[in-house]
Amino acid sequence: MLASHLTTVLGLAFDHQGRLYVLESMTAPGGPGPGQFGTGMIVRLDASGATQTIASGLTFPTAMTFGPDGAIYVSNLGFGGPGAGQILRVSVPS
Repeated sequence: MLASHLTTVLGLAFDHQGRLYVLESMTAPGGPGPGQFGTGMIVRLDASGATQTIASGLTFPTAMTFGPDGAIYVSNLGFGGPGAGQILRVSVPS
């Protein structure tokens, strides 16, 4: 599988079905800054490299993991100031 269209990949995770999920911290053109707010996303790749958006609107997410409930838990605002970070729960579609 090759996916050359991904940007600022900060995390990879596999679900219980072996599907690959990718955390992109920023997806807008340009460097880090206010123009990147809300451009982070989680995508799922299929065997051909095509992506399905699982979550969007994230701001500088820094990590993700699957919880025991099958949801993805992602750190949002990971590059924010002290106390700005969030842990978000993302339901995963079948």
